[in-house]
Amino acid sequence: MNGVAKYAARILADLNISSATPYLVSIGLSRRRPIINTAQMEILGRMSAHHVETDSTAVWRLISQTSDSLRRHERTCKFRNITQESNTDEFHYGPDEANEPKRQCYSIHTENVNSILASGTINLSGVATFPVESTPEQGDSTADHLIQTTDVDEGDLTLYDESDATLPVPFLDPDQYLLQNIPSPLGFSALDLLFSSQIDPDATKAERLEHLAYFTSSRGMSTFTDRETFQNNQKLVADDYKSKQEDAETRPESDPLFTKALELVQSLRRTIANKQNSDVITTDWSPATQTQCQEFFSSTNINRFLEYFWALWYPNCPIIHRPLFNACDASPALLCVMVIIGACLSPTQDDVQRARRWLDSAEELVFSHECFLNNQKHSDTTNSKNWLQCIQAGYLICSLQKREGSGATQARIRRYRHASMVTLARHMGMATASHKSSETDQDPQTWWRQFAEEEELIRTITFVFLIDAALVILHNSPPRVVVSELKMSVACPEACFQAESAAECQIQLEAWKKTRFWRNGLSIVSVVRQICQNNLEDELAREFSRLGTLNLFTVVQAIHSLMFHLENSLVFEATLAPVHTGLENWRRIWDQRVPEDLDNPQTPDTLWKQVGFLRQAAEFWHLARIKATKIATSDPDDDAIQPSPRFDHTDMGEVNGLIMEYRRITLGVT
Repeated sequence: MNGVAKYAARILADLNISSATPYLVSIGLSRRRPIINTAQMEILGRMSAHHVETDSTAVWRLISQTSDSLRRHERTCKFRNITQESNTDEFHYGPDEANEPKRQCYSIHTENVNSILASGTINLSGVATFPVESTPEQGDSTADHLIQTTDVDEGDLTLYDESDATLPVPFLDPDQYLLQNIPSPLGFSALDLLFSSQIDPDATKAERLEHLAYFTSSRGMSTFTDRETFQNNQKLVADDYKSKQEDAETRPESDPLFTKALELVQSLRRTIANKQNSDVITTDWSPATQTQCQEFFSSTNINRFLEYFWALWYPNCPIIHRPLFNACDASPALLCVMVIIGACLSPTQDDVQRARRWLDSAEELVFSHECFLNNQKHSDTTNSKNWLQCIQAGYLICSLQKREGSGATQARIRRYRHASMVTLARHMGMATASHKSSETDQDPQTWWRQFAEEEELIRTITFVFLIDAALVILHNSPPRVVVSELKMSVACPEACFQAESAAECQIQLEAWKKTRFWRNGLSIVSVVRQICQNNLEDELAREFSRLGTLNLFTVVQAIHSLMFHLENSLVFEATLAPVHTGLENWRRIWDQRVPEDLDNPQTPDTLWKQVGFLRQAAEFWHLARIKATKIATSDPDDDAIQPSPRFDHTDMGEVNGLIMEYRRITLGVT
């Protein structure tokens, strides 16, 4: 074994790293003993030749990773040159890279690297086996421990032999693994920046796909938030409501919501008693049903469940303007769904069970409204608060039934209710969802209400698209909304929408008016087009980072929708270049954004201002990169190997399987 191999083995043993060849690491094979091969030695030597004279700490960080990091450096080092006639016997690449030109690095700051490698040794004396800035002093127990562990018995090393039949090769089994056509995920360009101090921690954390793994394997409205955060917030709200009730002595009859509760009960009674479709509502109206309905939708419960709605669910879909929302003025259908969602998030299981009893009735109440009936003639619906609340209720009940309903209910939501909601959105006019008519020179309160209603419409239409994109991603359902339809304006910043007075809103809006998004009246589709067409200049990327979490989440969902069309196109020559460009630009933009809730205190009264599920946009970005790689490496003509795709399936097993297989291969997560 040459000097490079011996030194690499010492470092790997010192750091207790289970190293493997790039191919074996890419399929997730882990071993306790390090596996060293000539390809690893060569890459290690080249990296050392490049960097040892400039930054030994950087060398230590690179060497202390597994062979995939070494291979990634070989691919992306700025000193690389591509040679078509490289000797492939010197490299151990996976079968997915067999025909790729091999990249060889040539340093411009050192002598020819090949001559250094040929000598059999390389001077790595400047490289510590621990970070330079924390090098222990002589005699330190830690130093003694590290020095002692560098004594490696060569008998403990295993030279990888390609002919070793004892090593499993699961990557070659197309029936067992979902990612057989995907190169090592660690080869993604985003991971090339793992050692950069400039990368946003959100991006590196997103590569683990932790929340999507949880979300796609669980049910319930609470799964939009990670378990720990949800439980902490739930307790915070419950304790706060309890303390408020101890201080209040309000009789139910004097509650402003007492009359509204009676109206809500009457609306449900008419819906259930006159049910047109017994397949949806199986409950009959009876004295017992009426008693249960009155108890559940009492004014006290409405107040309590709305507290849970605002604090625990609203951050996931900020489509209602809370500062101006008045439950007494809300439509019975919208208020009914909001109350049920809040009850489903209650820490009391009895509340959850009782809430589920009214799911189907609430769904029928929402979609029996005249705005969803095909034979109605509508006119000027965009200025009607009633029509806006109708589509908001439709979105909320679809989200609720999608997470809490039975399999049959979820299928009905995907195939029928969602279609009705998209039809209504088109009828209201996606392009009309803008602030073009908003004038700040009128009465402040009048202007504020008009602004809030226009912004609600923009956000509601946006979320109609987002639930459409979610069905594409999670259920492989064909999109009902195409990206070119997204002509609504980009949403205004949360600071504008969450402002609790007209004066505060106007101040925040003045800052937003200075951006190109307001000045040019940019729509979602125009933003997607700009991000996917060309690499953005740094200055433009910084300005796009002001779009906010909601708009950036919408952009990455739009890219998923575009990929569905590319993946299922019969003309497969369609290029993925715009997708790759868009994903790379999106990452740069996301890295520079400032989270809207960065300075928000974690109190019961401010939880509604937090960013909810939208903060997982980076995970959807990384999922898009995995799927784009899978599309690019698949052979559309090889029907014998490629399994027939399932479309519009109720479970999320397919995307969850893709995520879990990626996590197993890349992270060793079982």
